[in-house]
Amino acid sequence: MENKNQEILLEAREVCKYFPAKDFFGRKKAEIKAVDGVNLTIRKGETFGLVGESGCGKSTLGRTLIRMYDPTSGSIRFKGQDITSVKGKKLLPIHRQMQIIFQDPYSALDPHHNVREIIGESMAAGSAMASSEMDGRIEEMLKKVGMKPDDMYKYAYEFSGGQRQRIGIARALAVEPEFLLCDEPISALDVSIQAQVVNMLEDLQKEMGLTYLFVAHDLSMVRHISTRIGVMYLGRLVEIADSDELYENPLHPYTKALLSAIPVADPELSAKSKRLMLQGELPSPMHVPSGCHFHTRCMYAREECSSRVPVMEEVSPGHFVACSCLPFIGNKENNP
Repeated sequence: MENKNQEILLEAREVCKYFPAKDFFGRKKAEIKAVDGVNLTIRKGETFGLVGESGCGKSTLGRTLIRMYDPTSGSIRFKGQDITSVKGKKLLPIHRQMQIIFQDPYSALDPHHNVREIIGESMAAGSAMASSEMDGRIEEMLKKVGMKPDDMYKYAYEFSGGQRQRIGIARALAVEPEFLLCDEPISALDVSIQAQVVNMLEDLQKEMGLTYLFVAHDLSMVRHISTRIGVMYLGRLVEIADSDELYENPLHPYTKALLSAIPVADPELSAKSKRLMLQGELPSPMHVPSGCHFHTRCMYAREECSSRVPVMEEVSPGHFVACSCLPFIGNKENNP
């Protein structure tokens, strides 16, 4: 359950991130609207889960919020400071406080450097830490993620995927950040390792007072780790609610379709469960539909949905939905 008395750590207002699409001659021909007017508040100490189909803009939103990407428009505030237009060396202290755990542990680590160099590189940036102090810090971080101190002298190819991801987590934590973007940190790992990594992230959060933005496809895992969850579709957030509330009372048609696709282990229950099948394919972010982005695939779409952009409204305490059809969905479900 969200605690509204918690300090707001990160706040985004009407954030957009567009990428230019160019032709063979390098001329701009269109814009890819990866993130399109997102409003979001993340409170200190919570885990905000972000879910949606591939290509909906989840990772781009996360990387824009931590200023890996420059936003096209909108504003981003971190700890009360406007970081929207901060550039160059002034970004260094911000990046030390806002770190990322990458999705692919194989490509995220430089194969030419050993673990000490990989972790130490981020620590050395903007710091005058002595070599002995740095070694002590690296050993401490490796122990926190379940690795041995001697591992600091090994290279990335000497580790399994799960161990590499632990090293990536140690690298992110070595600079003592307050905010971590977990960009699908378990999707490339074996199922047997995923739960271990998630449990470790939860323990580290409690121990170090961290705040997470957790991007993932595994809806069951997102529910387990998240305080609140946002559902993203084609660059926009369509629903935000406390974790249990979202899973037990989904309101947006897209959220309902996503949750109905979660596999059920029991074959009998799976056969009886009702699946909501979306029509068509996810539209291209280069040619987004007008009005509500979801109206081309929505089973409840009305004529006004093609021209009216839905506004995110609070329908119950802490539960926000952006859907113009919401007043009519209940009637249609009860009277098909």
